[in-house]
Amino acid sequence: MLFTLTTKVLNQNYYRMKTSSLKIVVSTIILVFASFQVSCQKLYKTTRNQSGVIIGGALAMVGSSFIIEEQRGAFTAEDIALLNPQTILGVDQGTVDNFSDNARRRSDYFKDAIFIAPLTLFLSGQARENTKEIFVMYTEVFTLNGGITKLSKSAFGRYRPYAYNPNVDLELKLEATTRRSFFSGHVSHVASLSYFTATVFDDLYPDSDIKYIVWAGAITAPAITGYLRVKAGRHYSTDVIVGYGVGALVGYFIPQLHKITQDSDFSVIGAEGGLGLAYNF
Repeated sequence: MLFTLTTKVLNQNYYRMKTSSLKIVVSTIILVFASFQVSCQKLYKTTRNQSGVIIGGALAMVGSSFIIEEQRGAFTAEDIALLNPQTILGVDQGTVDNFSDNARRRSDYFKDAIFIAPLTLFLSGQARENTKEIFVMYTEVFTLNGGITKLSKSAFGRYRPYAYNPNVDLELKLEATTRRSFFSGHVSHVASLSYFTATVFDDLYPDSDIKYIVWAGAITAPAITGYLRVKAGRHYSTDVIVGYGVGALVGYFIPQLHKITQDSDFSVIGAEGGLGLAYNF
């Protein structure tokens, strides 16, 4: 059921991409990935115990976030009026004057398009040999990053920059999402899936020169998304930095946990009694 839900989400987001330039980028990525011919071998190993702990933990975080938000209650126009920009961190104070619907829409394009990136891996025989494992890891990355992000937004309850902007309509300020600024979900989402794609590609083609281009794209995509979110007045720079870091760590380390190579620094030990993490010196 979880994989079916993930597939539906992917399909829905794909059809939301409306710009021709975005379609050209996706088509180019597909052509590049399709050009590789390699021998097939198993690179990853997943178990129900491992996935259960990761996905179950993520769902528990989401559930906890709802409890936190319900206990905190709603905020009012009076609460908004009492907000003082001087209480914002010095590095973030300049963000309160930012507001751009155009930048917000562009950041949404990156958020939607990144769903496609991991799927391009399946255009090679090497990836198809690891289809089940890649889909499992994809689901783990998506749910774990989402769970951490959702819990953080609810726990910190930080007001978005536009809440302090006198030129922004009160109707927008009173939306529930206004108090979910820390950290940036757009950036963590893009970072997690872009780093996941680059990490798996690196594992599939360790000797490929094109992997540096793939990594450059993975590093740049969430950075651009973060810039757009700050310009849109939706996030502070600290929201973006933390979101980038969390997403990148999730996207990078999930494949590392499932690698079955002998020289991997990290390995997951699964058994009937539980789950363990080992580090090789």
